[in-house]
Amino acid sequence: MPLSARRCPCPAGAARGNLCTIPEEGAVRLRGGEDGCSGRVELWHGGSWGTVCDDSWDLADAEVVCRQLGCGRAVDALRGYVLRPNEMEPPWLHGAQCQGEEASLWECSQGTWVPLSGCDCQCVVVVICSGGTTRRVHLRGGGSPCAGNFELVNPDNSVLRCKLHQEEATVLCRQLRCGAALRWFRAHPGGTPGGQVQKFVTCQGSEPDIFQCNINLNFLQQCDLPSYTEVVCAGHMEARLVGSEHPCAGRLEVRRGLSWGTVCHMDLDLPTAHVVCRELQCGLAVSTVQGALFGQGSGPVWTEASRCAGNESLLFHCQREPGHQCTHDQDVGLRCSGEKFRLVNGSSSCEGRVELQVQGSWAPLCATHWDLEDATVLCHQLNCGRAVATPPGGHFGEGGAPLWPDVFHCVGTEPYLWNCPVSTLGAQACAPGNSASALCSGLLDALRLSDGQSRCDGRVEVALDGAWGRVLDDAWDLRGASVVCRQLGCGRAERAYDAPAPVRGALRVWLSRARCMGSETRLTQCNVSTFQRVPAGASRDVGVVCSGSLRVRLSAGPGRCAGRLEVLHGGEWGTVCDDSWDLQDAHVVCRQLGCGHALSAPGSAHFGAGAGPIWMDELACMGDESALWQCPSRAWGQHDCGHKEDAGVFCSGFTYLRLQNGSQPCAGRLEIFYNGTWGSVCQTLSSTSLGILCMQLGCGPQGQLLTEAGSRRFPVVRWVASIHCRHRHDRILWQCPSAPWNQNSCSSGEEAWVLCAGDSRGEEGAVRLRGGEDGCSGRVVCRQLGCGRAVDALRGAAFGPGSGPVWLDEVGCRGSEASLWGCPAEPWGRGDCEHKEDAGVRCSGELAPPAPTAPSLAPPPAAEAWTLPGIACLVLGCVLGLVLVVLGVQRCHSSAACMGSGLSGQQPSEGVYEDIEAVPVGERDDASPESRDPVQEEDYDDAWWPLAQPTMTLR
Repeated sequence: MPLSARRCPCPAGAARGNLCTIPEEGAVRLRGGEDGCSGRVELWHGGSWGTVCDDSWDLADAEVVCRQLGCGRAVDALRGYVLRPNEMEPPWLHGAQCQGEEASLWECSQGTWVPLSGCDCQCVVVVICSGGTTRRVHLRGGGSPCAGNFELVNPDNSVLRCKLHQEEATVLCRQLRCGAALRWFRAHPGGTPGGQVQKFVTCQGSEPDIFQCNINLNFLQQCDLPSYTEVVCAGHMEARLVGSEHPCAGRLEVRRGLSWGTVCHMDLDLPTAHVVCRELQCGLAVSTVQGALFGQGSGPVWTEASRCAGNESLLFHCQREPGHQCTHDQDVGLRCSGEKFRLVNGSSSCEGRVELQVQGSWAPLCATHWDLEDATVLCHQLNCGRAVATPPGGHFGEGGAPLWPDVFHCVGTEPYLWNCPVSTLGAQACAPGNSASALCSGLLDALRLSDGQSRCDGRVEVALDGAWGRVLDDAWDLRGASVVCRQLGCGRAERAYDAPAPVRGALRVWLSRARCMGSETRLTQCNVSTFQRVPAGASRDVGVVCSGSLRVRLSAGPGRCAGRLEVLHGGEWGTVCDDSWDLQDAHVVCRQLGCGHALSAPGSAHFGAGAGPIWMDELACMGDESALWQCPSRAWGQHDCGHKEDAGVFCSGFTYLRLQNGSQPCAGRLEIFYNGTWGSVCQTLSSTSLGILCMQLGCGPQGQLLTEAGSRRFPVVRWVASIHCRHRHDRILWQCPSAPWNQNSCSSGEEAWVLCAGDSRGEEGAVRLRGGEDGCSGRVVCRQLGCGRAVDALRGAAFGPGSGPVWLDEVGCRGSEASLWGCPAEPWGRGDCEHKEDAGVRCSGELAPPAPTAPSLAPPPAAEAWTLPGIACLVLGCVLGLVLVVLGVQRCHSSAACMGSGLSGQQPSEGVYEDIEAVPVGERDDASPESRDPVQEEDYDDAWWPLAQPTMTLR
C-alpha cells in the first residue's frame, strides 16, 4: 500500500517491539473488506483514523481512492453505510470533492473535518475497487434470491437485518432485478404511538437503489429484531411436492411471486426434474408421473415452462420459455430418490444412529422419547424390515452435530415418520450425545404387518429377493399365526383371519400357501409354495392379531391429548368403565401417550358414549406404570357398565392456540394453552414461524410481529420462547424447535403480538360465522368462536343461503362439547339438506373468559332458591316414592319376582342392570357437574379447559 509513513515509538498498549508504523497525515485505507480493496473509506487525520461523510461522495471520488491504493478502477461507490454506535468516533471529513483524475485524495478539495452532527445522512462511504469485491444487500431464507429477509452485509461481513415497508421493498426488488414488490412489512394502526410509522430506512420508492434512501439512526432498534416480515418480489420462484405421504414425491407445484400453480406434464423434462429434486434436498429425479396421479391441483396451470441444464441449484436459475396449454387432469408428478432420514455408523445401512436432514444438513435425533414404535416406522420407511431394538442413546456414536429435539408419537402403522404426530415445541433440551438408534432386521425373509391397528396386527407380507409381497392361504390358522407373531416379537397369536387384499398399489404374491406346525421360528420354514398363479377366489390374504397388539388412544376430544379413553385389544377398539377411575389411572394414560401428566379424569361419558366392547373396569393404577394393562383391574371384557359410564382423560400436553385482544380475528396477542393454563408466547419467533402460525390459524401465509397493544391484563404465564420453525420442513407450530416450556420464558412486555395477512382456506374443521352484522351472529357456533352464550338458534337460512358443500347434518350436541366436531352427526358431507336449510346462530357477543384455575371440571352452578310449588312437588314425590317401595317389597315376599335380586336368597356374582329408558341426545338436562360448561369469570388466568376464541387451533 503506497502510504508515506514514518517509524516511531508506539502508543502505550499497542507496541510491537519498540517501533510501529504511523501513517502520514492524509493517508487513506479501505476498512472492513477482506482484501484491502473494498470497504469504508478512512483517512489519517490528527493522529487517528477518521471517516468520510457520504453527503456528496460519488464515483469520481472513489476512482481517486482506488488509484491511490493500487486497487485498479472504481467499480462502485456505495452510499449509506451506517456505523454502529461503537464505530462512531471523530473525526468526520465532510465535503471532499474530486474530479477523478487526481493521483491521491489529498490532491482533491479536502472539505472540512466536522463532528458526526455535521454529516447530514450520518452515514459513510464504501468503495469497491476492481481489485476487490463485496456484496451489499440481498434477501435470504425465502427460497430464491427474490424472497426472504432483508440483509445488509457490511464490508467486514457483519450483517444488519431490518424490516422494510412498501416503498423500501419496492426499491430493493428493483435493485435486485426481481420485479415489483409483492409483500413487505405493513404498518398496523395502533402498533406505534399515535399511529406514526417509524423507519430506519425511508425511501420514496423511485430511488435506483436502497443506498440512495434516507437513514434515521434514531430507529436503529428496528434492526436486528427477533423476527422480520419476509419480502417477496414478483420474480420469486420456488418448487414443492404435494399430495403424497412422502416429502420427496408428489404433484409438482411452482410458486411465482405469491401464487402457487401446477405444471403440465409436457413441460417437465428430466434435467428440470433433477433441479427440482436438488432444490428440495431430495436427491435426483427417479421418475415423472403423468395423469394427475397425486391428485389435481388448484389455481393456475403455468403456461411458462422452465428449461434447466440440470446443474442449477434452484429452479429460479433456469431459463424460461413458452409452455403448453393444459388442464389440471394433466398435472405432472415427480418422484425423487432422496430420503430425509438415515441410519449411520452401523455395520449396514439398516442399523445405526438416526439422523434427520433439515435444510440440507444432517444431524442426529434425540433419543429421549424414541421408542420401538418409532423405530418400526423408520425401518419400514428405509426398506429395512422390522425394528429389532432401539439401543440406548449414543450407542452408535454422538455424530458431532447438535441434536434435533423432534418428538415422534408413532403407533407403528404409519408409512413414514413424518406421518406420525410430532410434539417438538417446548421439548426439553437433549443431553449431549444422547442420539437415537435403531436396529432393523434387514429384508432377508423379513415379515411385516400392514393395514392393521398396531405393529402387531394386520395383513402378513413377506420380503423375498429384496421386495415385499403378499402371503395367501386357503386354510390359514393359529399355527401359522403363532409363527408370524413369534418372528415379529409380538407375543402369542390371538387370532388368525382372512385379510382384505391391499388397496394401495399392486403387490405381487410371494407365497401362495403357508402351512405351519406352529413351532417354526420363521414363516419361510413352514411348508410354503411360491407358485404365483393362483385361481381367483381360491385363497385369501392372511392376517394375524398378536397379543402385543395393545394400544390406548383418546377419541372424540379436542385434541390428541384429551378425549374418551379407548383401548385396542384383540384387534378391536373398546372403552374403559369409569368405576374407580381416578387421576392415578389417567396419569398412566397420559404418560403412555407422551402427553405429560393428567389434569383431570372425567367420567360419565364426558366426551360422548363410545361403541364396541367395554374392555376394562375397576382399574387401580399406582400411577407409575408404563402401560394401562399393567394396572390391576377386572379381566378383559368383564364389567358391569354401559357406555354412558365411559372414562375420559385430560392431559397436560393438550395444547391450543389463539390470538387474543386483537382489533380483528387474525391479529392479537399470541397465546398457547398448555398444562391447563393459558399463557403468552415470547417475541422471539422467526419469520418462518410466523408464516406457519398464521397458516395454522387459517389466517393466510404471512405474519408479522406488532408492538404491544391493548390495556387488558396479560397472562402471568409466558410459556415459550425462541420458536424457530424450519423452512420446508415444519408444517404446524407444534413441530417447531423452541426453548423448553417455562412459565417465565421472558419478561413482562416481551409477549408476541401478531398480525396475520392473506387469504387461506383454513384448516380442517375450522368454523366461522357469515352473514351477520358482526363476528358474533351468523352461522354456528357461539362457544367455539368465543362469542358468549347462544341467544337464538335460527333455521331456514335466516342469514341468507351459503355456498359450497353442506358439511354437517343431524347434529346432536349435548351443549358441553368444546367444538362442533365433538358432537354426534352424520358423516361429513353426507346430509340431505340444501342451502335454503342452512343453520344460523345469534350469540350474546360476550367473549367467554377462561375457567377457574383448578385442573378439574368446573363446579356445578350455585343452587337457586326453592319456590313454594317446587317444595310441594318435592314432598309429594318423596311420599309417592315411599309408597312404591312398600308395594314392591310386599310383592317380592308374595312371589318369586325378587329371586336373585339381592333382597333374599344367594347373591349372584355380578350385579344385574336394566336400562329403564334411553335418554335422547340433546334432551339431557341432568348432566353431572363434570359435563357442565366451565364457570365463566371476569378476566382470566389458569384454566383446565381452553375456551374457544375467534381464532385458534389445536393439536
